[in-house]
Amino acid sequence: MSKLFDKLSRVDEALSKISDRISNLPSEIVSTERALGRVLAEDITSPGDFPPYDRVAFDGYAVKSESTFGASPDNPIVLRVVGSSSPGEECEVEIRGMEAVEVATGAPLPRGADSVVPLEYSRRSGDYVEILKQVAPGANVDRAGSDIRKGEILLRRGTFLGPFEILAIASLNITQVPVVRKPRVCIIASGNELIELGSELERGKVVNSNVFGVRAIIGELAETRYLGIARDEPHSIKVLIGACDDCDIILTIAGSSVGSKDYLYDVVRSMGGEILVRGLSIMPGKPTMLAILGGKLLVGIPGYPVSAMVATSEILLPIIEKLLGIRGVEVKARVRAKLSQRIPSSPGVRHYVRVKLTKRGDSYIATPVRIGGAGIISSLIRSDGFLIVPEEVEGYEEGDEVDVIVYKRWLDLEESLQTS
Repeated sequence: MSKLFDKLSRVDEALSKISDRISNLPSEIVSTERALGRVLAEDITSPGDFPPYDRVAFDGYAVKSESTFGASPDNPIVLRVVGSSSPGEECEVEIRGMEAVEVATGAPLPRGADSVVPLEYSRRSGDYVEILKQVAPGANVDRAGSDIRKGEILLRRGTFLGPFEILAIASLNITQVPVVRKPRVCIIASGNELIELGSELERGKVVNSNVFGVRAIIGELAETRYLGIARDEPHSIKVLIGACDDCDIILTIAGSSVGSKDYLYDVVRSMGGEILVRGLSIMPGKPTMLAILGGKLLVGIPGYPVSAMVATSEILLPIIEKLLGIRGVEVKARVRAKLSQRIPSSPGVRHYVRVKLTKRGDSYIATPVRIGGAGIISSLIRSDGFLIVPEEVEGYEEGDEVDVIVYKRWLDLEESLQTS
């Protein structure tokens, strides 16, 4: 086994090497109620107009607009009220000149009407209403198809379906949606020191917690199948890799470095695999490996928890997004903050610095929790995000303004900083 990493690859170079080896996944049909968080496999074309009829936009009175011309508070125009219309009902009355129908928001516009006078510009008296403001044709009316036209492409292939996309699909009475099948990721951990969650924790043993972190990061976009823990010997690793027939990605956790117990490199080669990347120019996360094995993509991430989470977020997740064919560029939550202290870095290496955010006046302050320490799990929960120091930047100085990629959904900006 080689005891040295090959030429280290940058993250974008590594993803570029794998991009041409990624095939499109097949599609499947799911019900609209189960389509949240999926990716469209085909364009969705509207089967009809929306709204499907001329619809009242405000509570008030449906009228012929010409009947209101010249109306004002000082010169009200009196119209006879000949009926009413509510949502879900079809008004049987057809409006003629100098007539009105009382209407509620969402009701079909009565026949003969072309506009609606809002309630606040009217004054009701028995069977008559005084109109206090003139309206133009089409005023306060949502015309049929004014939102979505029949035959219009509503959503493009590759669209990630969030709450608003599901709302639009359901509004058109579409009950089934073609989506890309989720990638299947088989997860293998390795290490003689690992035990499963809930096992007796003896001296020298650690819980295999990385699998839970990985699943939390990719679980929205991928299906995962955990195959267990391989021992630190080639045969055990081969057996579990051989059980990954039904997956799209083989993910191994640990064993990808160059130590005496790191066998993944030699195992993959002995099984006829092609090594594409061995080692990334990032910290933490350097011992990351990409390979093609048996027509499948193999991603080997480091075993130290912070390294594993960085590699999962920066390598595995973008690969899954590529497999799904998601349109657009992911926009991550960022906060502009001032550094509370200097951060050194090594030239040619991308550093992921864990930082805590606090608020001082109207400004955010970023304080490093940890620069190194790929195994310090507490640094992830005591920080709010990553400050990425690019390969070409030789650190940042105290007071520099930087972008922090926030990975917490809620920030406790008053919490006192704890460091390790």
